Amino acid sequence: MDTEKAAEELRVIRQLMERPVRCSTMSGLSGILAGCAALAGVLADWHVSRTYSPYRAVKINMAVWAGVFAVAFVAAIVLTRLREVKRGMPSWSRVKRRILVTILPPFVAGVGLTAAIAYRWWIGQGPNMWGLIPAVWMLFYGLALWQVGLFSPVEVRLLGVLFLLAGLATAALFHSHPYWSLGVTFGGFHIVYGVVVWIRHGG
Repeated sequence: MDTEKAAEELRVIRQLMERPVRCSTMSGLSGILAGCAALAGVLADWHVSRTYSPYRAVKINMAVWAGVFAVAFVAAIVLTRLREVKRGMPSWSRVKRRILVTILPPFVAGVGLTAAIAYRWWIGQGPNMWGLIPAVWMLFYGLALWQVGLFSPVEVRLLGVLFLLAGLATAALFHSHPYWSLGVTFGGFHIVYGVVVWIRHGG
């Protein structure tokens, strides 16, 4: 049994590191759609924050950004699966499980820290730290992309580096301009990434 498990581990590692597997199902269109959804979310957040009271705006904008994430996530899953079907690849594999386990901690940490900031503001404890939330999202998302980039083409790693640098810059210099920060990064970065991937890898 130990020999069989070792052989399976080697097979998974080989699959993860082979470039044809790494780039075969990348979808540039999903990156473009994610960027457009983020830009729409920025506009909606800006409008809501200026139309409603702070407490009501928080509730509405939580739904707005949950919707942005849902659109980006569904687009990535559906378009990736369509490309997998064309190549006769399975819907689930140990490779995908490895990738999921790799990216899950940064996403959980980002959501948890965002919730903690929102909760402390909601109950009136601590200073208003809303301006740091975009930086939190950028940093943890960039970390997740960098980790996935270990199994992916260079575009994913570069996108991760850009988000990490942008997150640090936002936390230090641009926390008073959250809409510009979110628009440039989650909107602009994703669209440029999607166009590059579409040109280099297709679809």
